[in-house]
Amino acid sequence: MAYQKLQAGKAWSVNTSDNTNIPNISLEGPSGTTTSGSATQIIDAGRTGIDPAVPATLDFRQAGIVPGMIAVNTTDGTQTVINSVVNATTLGVDNNIFTTTAKGYAIYGGSQDGSVLYIGGAGNIKVTTVAGDIVTFNGVLAGSFFPVNVLKVFSTGTTATNIIALW
Repeated sequence: MAYQKLQAGKAWSVNTSDNTNIPNISLEGPSGTTTSGSATQIIDAGRTGIDPAVPATLDFRQAGIVPGMIAVNTTDGTQTVINSVVNATTLGVDNNIFTTTAKGYAIYGGSQDGSVLYIGGAGNIKVTTVAGDIVTFNGVLAGSFFPVNVLKVFSTGTTATNIIALW
């Protein structure tokens, strides 16, 4: 009997989220630290755009940020969708995840085309499949591959841990 060999070229530690899909990590944008707090904005005054040769200073417009990209709060693992480029140093976001200063962030492309998952810790997993179905799989075993093309892993309804997306 033949077996299917999983050949993944990229991997991402999944941040479960009821708000956003797994980001497209192939389209990595800028990262940094917020300089002031706002409920629904990423504000980084360090993005001056003064030296385009230094990517860390590119302002959000120069860096090609557009609505629909995904912002990950690297301090706590939450993520949200960017809904506007307010100005060179400020982005509008859908969810209140950057309320205080000094929160790390990383920006990625919007949704990816679907990934299979590796489940590190046993439990239930609630996902959105590439066909748009929202399904909860109960009793997924630790150390197993989850051979379903997945766009999103929900926080609510997911008890499995150490989930890795593979492409």
